[in-house]
Amino acid sequence: MDLSQLPVWRQKIAEELDRVMAFWTKNSHDQEHGGFFTCLSEDGAVYDDLKYVWLQGRQVWMYCRLYRKVPRFHRADLLSAAVSAGEFLLHHARVSSGSMKCAFVLTRDGKAVKVQRTIFSECFYTMAMDELWRVTGEQKYKVEAVAMMDQIVRWVREDPAGLGRPVMPGVAPTNSMAVPMMLLNLVDQLEEGDEEMAQKYWALGSWCAKQILHHLQREGEAVLENVSEDGKELPGCAGRQQNPGHAIEAGWFLLRHAMKRQDPKLKSQAIEKFMLLPFHVG
Repeated sequence: MDLSQLPVWRQKIAEELDRVMAFWTKNSHDQEHGGFFTCLSEDGAVYDDLKYVWLQGRQVWMYCRLYRKVPRFHRADLLSAAVSAGEFLLHHARVSSGSMKCAFVLTRDGKAVKVQRTIFSECFYTMAMDELWRVTGEQKYKVEAVAMMDQIVRWVREDPAGLGRPVMPGVAPTNSMAVPMMLLNLVDQLEEGDEEMAQKYWALGSWCAKQILHHLQREGEAVLENVSEDGKELPGCAGRQQNPGHAIEAGWFLLRHAMKRQDPKLKSQAIEKFMLLPFHVG
């Protein structure tokens, strides 16, 4: 590897980040209702004002993360927009006051349009709340993040009934890589600088890493999106599916986990099998 190229690429990435942030801060903020417009044309025009909860959560998280980690983005306008969108989520993301289930899509003013029978709206909601707590210090956001995280874990590992997904007799149980990799990302998020959270989710992090590694199949030469619950390749279309970008993302989560756990074997697997292999065979 030619390390002399790293500063060049760091500069390119910094410039691209500045360009992207300028576009979104100019065009995506809903000043009337809070939250963000995410269906934008190339010139920044809003072509659909529906609000997808996972995208709202991701943008809140990104603004807060940049505010907290990158000095040039430690700006009052980013924090204000993130808090406004976070409050929009607090008031509207859940489909009802007595439910932990989040909508998938909301109207511009926060009415539920559609619910998905998955955990991903809730995952990005959790990420948003945790980062909001970190930049504002307001405990209500942390309480909300931990409560939603614990509900997600119950859905995944104990009882999925609350997701509203009917159990069909002809459907074989599967391990979708999206679930453990997203949970591992949440573990990484919530345990940052928090020993209590690190201890609470220690076993969950180990479980997630093990589940992700089950997707390394065909004698270590393919990362498959779906495998059986006991880690075997599935027949048919579901078993054939590969998504190189998804595998690289999973590799990044595994790498961060391996570094925290000081696990050189897992670190090597994350880099060689989940990053480099998908990149080259893409």
